[in-house]
Parts: sequence; C-alpha cells; structure tokens
Amino acid sequence: MLNNVQYQFLDADQPEKIISEHEDLLVENAKQLAVTDEKLALEGTVLKFWAVIEGAKANESVKQEGTVDLKNIWIPGAAGWQHPVPILLFPDYAKVLIEIVDVYANNAKHTPTFVKTGLMSQLTVAAQFIEYMCLHGHLRLRSIPETQISEMLDSLKQGGIPVALQLHERVNTLIDRLIEKDELDPFLCRSHDYPHSSVVSLRVRLIAQHIGCVSLENQVPRSTYKKVADHLETQGRKVTKHFANKGAPTPSQPSAKSLNNWFGTWNRFAKLDSRDQMQFIPFPNPYSLSKRIGTTPRRTKNLDVKEVIALLGGSHKWVFEYAPLIISTVKEVTSLKNKELSAGLKDRTLTECRFPEYLGKSQKIKKLEKLTGLEVHKTSLTISRNATDKFSITGICTLLMTACYIVLQTYNARRQAEIQSPLIGITEEHFRCANKRLNWYQANFYNEKNRKRRWYTLNNGSTKAIQCLIALKKAWQPNGVEGLFIVPNFRLNEDESFGFYKYHFNKGKDSKITGNAFLQLMLGDQLDTKSHPFRRIYAVIYHYQYKNADLLALCHQLGHIDPDHTMVYVTEPEARDVHEQLHHKVKFIKDEAAESTIALKEENKALDKVIEEVGVEATAKDIAALLMGSEEMAGKYPAYLKKVYRTLHQSVTFNNLTNDRFGRDFKDLSVNDKSKAMAQVLGSRGHKRRPKAHATCHRRQGDSNGNEAPCEPFKCSSCPYQEIKRTQLTILKEDLGILLKKQSDFSLLPVERLRAKSDVSNLSILIKHHERTMERNKTLFAEGDQR
Repeated sequence: MLNNVQYQFLDADQPEKIISEHEDLLVENAKQLAVTDEKLALEGTVLKFWAVIEGAKANESVKQEGTVDLKNIWIPGAAGWQHPVPILLFPDYAKVLIEIVDVYANNAKHTPTFVKTGLMSQLTVAAQFIEYMCLHGHLRLRSIPETQISEMLDSLKQGGIPVALQLHERVNTLIDRLIEKDELDPFLCRSHDYPHSSVVSLRVRLIAQHIGCVSLENQVPRSTYKKVADHLETQGRKVTKHFANKGAPTPSQPSAKSLNNWFGTWNRFAKLDSRDQMQFIPFPNPYSLSKRIGTTPRRTKNLDVKEVIALLGGSHKWVFEYAPLIISTVKEVTSLKNKELSAGLKDRTLTECRFPEYLGKSQKIKKLEKLTGLEVHKTSLTISRNATDKFSITGICTLLMTACYIVLQTYNARRQAEIQSPLIGITEEHFRCANKRLNWYQANFYNEKNRKRRWYTLNNGSTKAIQCLIALKKAWQPNGVEGLFIVPNFRLNEDESFGFYKYHFNKGKDSKITGNAFLQLMLGDQLDTKSHPFRRIYAVIYHYQYKNADLLALCHQLGHIDPDHTMVYVTEPEARDVHEQLHHKVKFIKDEAAESTIALKEENKALDKVIEEVGVEATAKDIAALLMGSEEMAGKYPAYLKKVYRTLHQSVTFNNLTNDRFGRDFKDLSVNDKSKAMAQVLGSRGHKRRPKAHATCHRRQGDSNGNEAPCEPFKCSSCPYQEIKRTQLTILKEDLGILLKKQSDFSLLPVERLRAKSDVSNLSILIKHHERTMERNKTLFAEGDQR
C-alpha cells in the first residue's frame, strides 16, 4: 500500500489547519455538486437527506431527517497530496461520490431504513472504494492491472473491506508513532474532564481522520486497545478494566450478501453518465462472484423448545405478576421526587440522599426482591458500577420492558423496529379496546415491507404487555418522550423531569438496559439470541395449532407476499436453503383463468427437450415468423410455441408483466412485442431453441423409417414420433386423475362435484380419441411399410 504513494499521517492539530486553510476551496468545490432526487439537498458542504414515513403515527406522516458534512469525509492523499485530506479537495471524486448517492436515492423509496442506515451505507461503501484507489495511487481505475484486481478480491475474501484497505495495519502504525512521540493524549477519551481521570476509550473518529479513512466504526483492532492499555499502565495512568477488551477481532471472511452489496455499489461507478466518471470496468456477475469468495449466509438459529418455554413462561410471570409491583414502586419514586422538589430540595440532595434512603426503607422494594429473587442495590436508582451483581430500579424496569417485548414479538410476529422504535413502533395511540365486554383489544402495527399500518387483534398476553408499558410510562411522568420502549434513568433534567434511555433489545451484551440481562436470567449464559427467532416461534406455534388449513392466515399475519415464504418458516432450518432455491426456480400461480399447473410443468419438461441452443433474440425471430406465417415450420418446436402462445394469452401473471412493461395485455401487443415477450419468458427459464424447418423428419435416431421421403405437414402433425403428442396425452391423464378425486370428494360443494363429473366424462372421451389416433399412426413409419 505505502509503496505506491508517499503516504504521511497527520499530526494532532493538522486537520483543523487544513480545513481552515482551504475553507474557500472546500465551499467552492461543494458548489459544483448537484443532486436530483427530492429526498436530497446540498447546503454548502452539508448533504441533507430525509424520508417521509407514511403511517408512522396514527393520523399523520413523519419526516425523518439526517445530515452528513462532506468536510468530515477524509481520504488518503493522492494527486499531489502526501497526507490525508477531505474528499472535497478532489472535486472529481466528490462529484462521482455524490452521483452514486443520487442514483441510489432516486431508486430508493421513503422507508425508515433510508435515513437510518440506507443512504449512509451507500455513501460509506462508495467512499471506501475511492479510498482504495487513493491508497494505490490510481486516478482512473482502467489503469489497474488484472493482478491487482485479483489481489483485491483475495483480500476481500480474507477479511472484507478492512483487509482491502489495510485498516488494522494503518491504525497500528499511527498508534506506534503516537506512542513513540508521546502524542497519544489527544486521541484518548476519559471518564471525566480532569487530566488524571481514567481512560475509557479511544477517539475513533479522530484516528480515522488522521490516517485518511472514511470509516473506522467497529474496526479499531483489539490489539490496538491492548497496546495502548499496556503503554498507559507502564506510565502509571488509570485505565478502566473494560478498555483492553474493546475493539474488533481479527477480520474474517465476509458473507456473500455483504460482498454482493459492495460490488453492486462499486459497479455503479462504471455506469455514471458523466464526463468525470471513473473509467472502471465493473466486476462481472457480482452475485456469482460474491457467492464464490464470500461465506454462505448463515440462517437464523432456532430456539430449543425448553428455551421457548423458559422465555415465554418467564415473560408472562413478569408481565402478569411482577409488573403491578414494579409500576407501583416507580410511582412512589416519582411522587417522592415531585414532593421534595416542590419543597425546595436540591437535585443533588435528592439523588444522593433521599433516593438511597427510600431504597433502604421501602417495603415495596423488599417485597419486589422476594417476589423476583433479585437483589436491588441501594446506592442509587440507576445503574451502579460498584454493584454489578445487583439490579437497579432502572435495570428492573428494563427487565420488565424486555418481557413485554418478547411477548409482543412472539405472539404478533412483528419485526424488531415495528415493536420498539419510537417512530414506527407501538405507542398509546396504536392501542385500542374494540369491545370491553368481550375483552377484545387491537393494536395498529406497522409493516416495514409494505410501509403501512394495519389493526390486528391481540391475545391476552400482548394486551397485558402494552397495558404494562403504558402504565410504566405514566408512572415516571416523562416530558415529551415518544414511544413506549423508553427506560427511565431517574436522573433529573433541567425541567425537573426524569431522563431516559432508548431501549434496544439487541444493542450490546454488556449493557443492562437491553434484552441481554433478561435472557441471562431465563437462559443462563446463552446470550446469542437475536430478535428474528421470535417471529419463527410464532410461525411454528401457529402452524402446529391450525395446520395447513390456516397457512394463508399465517402468511397474512407475517406480512409475507407468498405462502411459500411462510412454509420455509415452519420446516426444518436445514431445508430452508433448498426451499428458497426451488421457490425461485419454479413458481406457479393457481388461477381459474390459467391452464392447470400440471400442464405448465409438463410443457416445461417438453420444452427442455425441444429447445437447446440459441439465444432470446433468435427465438424471438422464430416466434415472429411463426405468428406472421412468413415461414413454413413443422414439428414439435413450432407446435410447442403455439401451445405456449395459448397459455400466455390466458396467464394472469404474464399479462401483469406485459402491462408493466408495455402498458397493454399480451393479446393487444404487436407481433414483434409478442415475440420478444415470449422469447424472454423462455430465455429466463434457461430454454434454448433448435427449430426444424418444414419437411425435416423428427424421427429419433435409430428408429426405423421405410418412407422414401419425409412426410408432408398434414401427416407429420399426427405422427407418433411427435413427442408433444405423448406429452399432451400425459397431461390429459393426470388432469383426469385430479378430476376423479374431486368427483368423489364430499367435502366439496355439490355443484363442484357435478361439474367435475361432467368434466371427467368429456375428458375420458378425448383421451380415448387421442389414444386411438396415436395407435392408428403407429404403422406410418413401420419398418418395410412403403408408400
């Protein structure tokens, strides 16, 4: 990396000097940038982005906003710079970066993930590609030799972007230099402002800036923290006990999904229609390439039956038995706070004296400890680092919140954000009593995939969970706080209300304000339980309770588009990959207007044997010639095309596709458009063609033929060697079997059985006629039969 450019790290105060010295140039280069999507705006060097989330609240849409200052995106020096600089000092790079983001935004919809992670992810990956170019001294990617591209792919396979950008080596090189020059202090975070307080972390963003890195989030290696901790301890300075265990482990091979996202973003560089585009030949077949060098996507781990019982049983105990006492305790704390503050007591006296006194004397605290079997520490209401084996009232509230979260996720099959997010999660306004006499309650859950809310009936557990969350929130009297998943920290704000933490089920293993403490209580040390298994628990419970008869209802409740997706949830995890592959390979829609799925399957088999070697374009020409009658063709290939044509005429799904593409049904298209549409369908299924012209015999090699010349079309069409005839007979017989079952199925309506009986009669006559015709024609090509 460092051989291609004269690379230099920045000193502690250099970034501010560089920005101040080039402020006018940074602003001037930012003026040359432009965005076209309505969700983006550039103001000076700041890129603003937003999304309007419809249905986020009960009766209104919510505008979610984010910003990023392009001055803070630093990349390694290149093109005349020997040290890291803001990307805005490279106007060509900045233009293509913004254009990549603009292309993504134009194709993205107004979703919660657009602002939260989507846009920043695209911007970061694109900027990291520019970082890679700068590290290797390339201004135009076309100059990169193939050997270097191979080296890039090898490094991506080893450890993804961190290895490709040599992040760990660059960070350690900077830290070694800082330790050698005794310049480490500006890069340390302390527990307090005074100089001799304990060091708790490193200033990661500052390190990224000084080495010219787009992002170091979760990428500073653990070895770096250990190295810094050892150095500080040798100097007699204090370091927190968690400091040396921080940092990222050794980079590992990324998943195929991550690599596919990276290649997709990077390939956009080659598609930019701009004079300043980077001359880059994109990675061919990024999906296949990602599967080859990435790890196979890991499937969601199923919870054991004992674990499910422990989690659900424990959650119900907290929601139904412990919640009233916890809420009552929080009410007492709030009442004490209001009383003492109204009497003129100072904030510090309240938190350091009155609250600990209450904890030591309260009978409710003692009862709560006895009921839950947990010990509450008495030094403060919030988390105490001196009592890690005990729980604070904040921790107790978090345990209750987790129990409510598990109940709501498990019994309502919602995604994590749909439960806990302040924006799209459940709130008071999304909960209602439909009928008190019938104990009928409903919740208006948001669905992230279709971006809409819908009212769902709740079971008793879910109803009680939401009631507990509402009561808990009212108990500590927050001021202007949205959402139900907010944990009070009982520290006083300026307006004398309690502060809070935003609850997040999966945030971190060491945090007591996430779901991990509850999982520890219920499952022991097995903390590797993410949010998604709760949807799968729901699926299994629902499936085995109602069996296949209500699979569509389960599909609807989960928000899946296709029942096949739901079926994956209720089968063995090892079979999920096979299920999904089959689902993408073969997908049929049952519709009365379309031909039977049996016919479609069998005709696909026939087509596999018929069409072998040509592309979509050539196939389209053959179809056009057949439809216009401009060329005589006989045999199974044109016969099959005619049957495909009839099937597509009636196919609801295919007509929807042609409407999306051409704005018209298939029957209303021109001959050329019909030909192209049919050819694309055949090509997408992997079928190829080898048509046989008129007067070419279709007799299989080795079969006898005593004829002096090939048959004319009228005889050829009824020939037993026409394989399509045998395929048609197979289809007819299988359809007859289905109709016979319907005829004797007394669970059907009488009119349906009568209709099946009539169809059986008609189809039986047709099959016999078909068989007689084929039997008569057997002698047509019999050995020795001369005409």
